[in-house]
Amino acid sequence: MFVVAAAEQIPPELRGVADDLTIFFPWGSLLRGALALDDAAEAARGIASLLAPGGVATAIVSIEERDGLGLPRLDADGACEALRDRWSTAGLEVCDLRPATVDEIAATSSSWARRLGAGRDRLAWRLELGRAARQPGRPVTDGVGSRR
Repeated sequence: MFVVAAAEQIPPELRGVADDLTIFFPWGSLLRGALALDDAAEAARGIASLLAPGGVATAIVSIEERDGLGLPRLDADGACEALRDRWSTAGLEVCDLRPATVDEIAATSSSWARRLGAGRDRLAWRLELGRAARQPGRPVTDGVGSRR
């Protein structure tokens, strides 16, 4: 299936259907959403809403101060904890945050990664997010406040 939609406006039919979600080298509002830094967290909640119980989202991002985006460094003191806090409000848990390996970057086959020089001239990060598996008798929210 191929869908063109903004992360802030996920079609209702796609909520809770993804076991695996991958985001490679996002930019602009999707980058802010992948880091749960977007205004009102709408993109972050949209990303979260795609995941089924037990689902995992993996993002490979590359940001540096020289990009002029005003985003926090992912290796700064407290950055991981702040990221965990932001994502928990969207209903996901940060399972892993670490520098991406050269092999992981190459496996993306991303032309944008090649243009950025990710893994060569600049650091890329691998972020893994998870939605808790559904527990019997407990409703699960889809990250945007509705229950399934």
